Amino acid sequence: MRCDSGIGMIQPNTQPEPPSGRGDYAVVARAAELCNPLMDGLEEVTLSIRGPVASSVLRWNSSIFHPVLHPALLEVMQRASEGGSFEITALDCRLDASLPVNFRSQSRDAGKALVRGLLAPKGDRLIERYRAAVLAGDSPGHLAVIHALRSSGFHFSPRVMIASYLLQEGIGAGLDGREISRFLIGTLSAAGELAVAGTNFHSLHGSPGNS
Repeated sequence: MRCDSGIGMIQPNTQPEPPSGRGDYAVVARAAELCNPLMDGLEEVTLSIRGPVASSVLRWNSSIFHPVLHPALLEVMQRASEGGSFEITALDCRLDASLPVNFRSQSRDAGKALVRGLLAPKGDRLIERYRAAVLAGDSPGHLAVIHALRSSGFHFSPRVMIASYLLQEGIGAGLDGREISRFLIGTLSAAGELAVAGTNFHSLHGSPGNS
């Protein structure tokens, strides 16, 4: 991986949306499946459960998700809307420098597994260029980055994109659906917005090998 070692830490440039309802787990799960058809094989990414689930998630939210992953996810989606492939690779490198060392390789491994396991959607040059950079070792390939890129290609709202990423973190941490819904998705998703997003699933492309 050839990232500039002088790249600074990612600074949060936005605040998380306030909680507003229980959300729709089925819609979030479908979005996560479309973005990552390989998610059933996920191992621990950056969320590590040590002791009670609630306190583990709170520690992770304050130390990793809120200051590092949340702004990175939103910035990738913004850069993708602008077609900025160079900026996305640079952001991937900044994320690499920002994550704690003990989770850095796990996040890369999860992202690279997805990058290697799926082709870019036909005609999606942004993901094609990012995939080529990861495979060439020019970009770290973090799961959050490829997830946000695929979410952008599927035209998911930022809320659905974030909730479906949280679901993958929960799966990797060994949480069940009830725990993921309660401790991760439940406080960040809005049922009305997620239900609207579900109406677009019939038009999405995303299957292993040709997505």
